[in-house]
Amino acid sequence: MAARSISRHPFAWTEKDFHDDASAVRRELAVSLRKVCRRLVITSPDGSTVLTHPTQAQAAKHLYVGESSLTRYLTGQYIPSAKVATSIFEIACRDAGGEQGLGITKKQLLELRALAEKERCGNCARHREDARAARQELKASLAEQTRLSRQTEARDAELRALRQRYSLLKRKTLRIHPAAEAGPQNRRPEERPATPLPVPPHSRDRQRRMNDASAARRIGRRAEELAGGGQPDRVLALLRHTVEACTSQEMALLVALLRSKGQDELAGNFVHIYGRDRSDRDVLRAALVLHEHDVAADAEALLRAAAARP
Repeated sequence: MAARSISRHPFAWTEKDFHDDASAVRRELAVSLRKVCRRLVITSPDGSTVLTHPTQAQAAKHLYVGESSLTRYLTGQYIPSAKVATSIFEIACRDAGGEQGLGITKKQLLELRALAEKERCGNCARHREDARAARQELKASLAEQTRLSRQTEARDAELRALRQRYSLLKRKTLRIHPAAEAGPQNRRPEERPATPLPVPPHSRDRQRRMNDASAARRIGRRAEELAGGGQPDRVLALLRHTVEACTSQEMALLVALLRSKGQDELAGNFVHIYGRDRSDRDVLRAALVLHEHDVAADAEALLRAAAARP
């Protein structure tokens, strides 16, 4: 086996570059440990010869530490424990014949080690605080994610319910349209209104004619009130009151009167409010009356307003 080259100066392994993360205090401690290690007296395995160029592995064995650990101590990457630092100092002190040959006392070395340890603990405390803050932020983010997920689920459920209601109203509308488009002449026999039996005229016929005339006059006055309302709030109030009070037949007559007076916007609003606020049965009756009077556009608008109800 070839002999190890001794062209380098003794203890060259104590002159390695410092670790990138080594602080000023750690580097100062590493420099002190390097000086102490250069005072080691290491002999051959049989103890007969003092080695002038001992290797780092031989030095680590002499100090009873691992070679990789010794590298980390001398580069400032690791801080040796107080026990290890004391052992290294005492072995070097014995080899050098006393503290005066080391250039540093054991007390000074241990104080420097304690200062480096304190600095590391301070960094660890900051890191722990940063980690705690990060955990809290993560916890808050997870809670917000859970809240948003629940909100999304609730909105999805609401959307499904709205879609189901829309489908139901759409089916109702599809059933209403054929009946409205069929007209009284084209309906199936079971759908046609019963023909009133012929009865001899009596006093009730005159009462009915009086009621019809009274209703026509009332609808005419209401049309005049709506057409000349002027103030939007008053017109809106009249519309809502009229929707609540009038029958399906009266509703159709009022729409026709408003159309005849050129109040198309007012008639459209009345149809929309009636379809929105009255029951499906009332809306269907009014739509049929409008269709029978050849006002298919208003009948369709009435059905659409009812289908769009929430």
